[in-house]
Amino acid sequence: MAGADPSRHDARYTFQRANGSLRRPRPGCSGRTHGLSFSQCRDYTGSRYTGGRHMTSSIRNATIAAATALAALAAGGPAGADDFYKNRQIKLIIGNNVGTSYDITARLVGGHIARHIPGNPRVVTQNMPGATGLIAANYVYNIAPKDGSVLSAAHQSLPMRQLFGDKSVKYDAARLQWIGSPQSSVALVAVWHAAPIKTMEDGKKDVYVFGATTSRASAAIVIALANNLIGTKFKLALGYNGNHIDLAMERGEVHGRAGQSWAGWKSVRPDWIRDRKIRILAQLALKRDPELPAVPLMSDLAKDPRSRQILNLFAAQIDTGRPMYVAPGVPRDRVNLLRAAFDTTMKDKAFLAEAKKLNHEVQPTSGVELDRLTAEMMATPKELLADAEKAMEYGSNYESCQARSDKTACAKKKKKKKKKEAE
Repeated sequence: MAGADPSRHDARYTFQRANGSLRRPRPGCSGRTHGLSFSQCRDYTGSRYTGGRHMTSSIRNATIAAATALAALAAGGPAGADDFYKNRQIKLIIGNNVGTSYDITARLVGGHIARHIPGNPRVVTQNMPGATGLIAANYVYNIAPKDGSVLSAAHQSLPMRQLFGDKSVKYDAARLQWIGSPQSSVALVAVWHAAPIKTMEDGKKDVYVFGATTSRASAAIVIALANNLIGTKFKLALGYNGNHIDLAMERGEVHGRAGQSWAGWKSVRPDWIRDRKIRILAQLALKRDPELPAVPLMSDLAKDPRSRQILNLFAAQIDTGRPMYVAPGVPRDRVNLLRAAFDTTMKDKAFLAEAKKLNHEVQPTSGVELDRLTAEMMATPKELLADAEKAMEYGSNYESCQARSDKTACAKKKKKKKKKEAE
């Protein structure tokens, strides 16, 4: 019997297993555990016991699997890449909330790529937000099927999270098989138009508050880099739900937001761009966006050459844009097929027309180029990484979302479980 499809299981089970926090069911897998049937519980968790019906079931399943394999060989072997996707479904896992720029980008690609995949499969999207894309990445790498039926829209920070030793990382970015990125754009430091700050130089003189979800989110890291490598005095307000940072800016509860891309702003808040509701102070990138020629690069404002080098390391991450990938283990011919489908989609007239309608900028990066960018990041010298890790640390002088905004704008705090007292 083939392994159960994780997408059918209870969401809590999926997230817990992706983060390595799930306790294995006790021997027997009686009843329904985490929404699984008896056989699913046994097969999916890898629980095998040496006795009774468990041994009998294992032998029976092995016999069936062997018979199936022999039948496939007799019929001419397993289906090739061109035949694999016929009458199949591709699940597109999005590691961000609905309505964010990452989500809009992924759904746009998902709505068109199937036409360019032999067999014309059906693409179904599923949002799996949390930990700035980490929950989705851990799930795809460790749990999802490795046959090419699961595609993921990744957060661009995945390689850097691994480089900096994030203990929640359960993947190897160097082994991810990149399909392509539909968008490459600069990251910005932006403030509401009515905020008193006009330039980054102003940020060195007075304190201005920026909203962010967590201290590890790109919105917070860009602020930490500005403070440590440029000399600004920006302050963070942590704990926001992603989409509510913009609303907090509009209401004057925070002065600005960092880390959002220029393409993202144009896609999510086109009216703000049209009406000049936000002021761009700086851009984090290797080169300036052609539409923002007067906005300085953060590296141009760096205090010294080493600071500039660190800022360029983070700028290289920005160049990966909104990357999409499949897990290691997916057959290479299917990876190549998906890459070709992605490249064709980027030139598809219907795709480009919808992108234009959504104010969505298309600046694609190929899977091969993403392989190169990732390899370069993963080869960063340890000494530079150590300095970069210090530069991205904000410290403890931050405010909470609850102190500045209505509770509906703030992420719910997880209740800590009380430890049982020792008997």
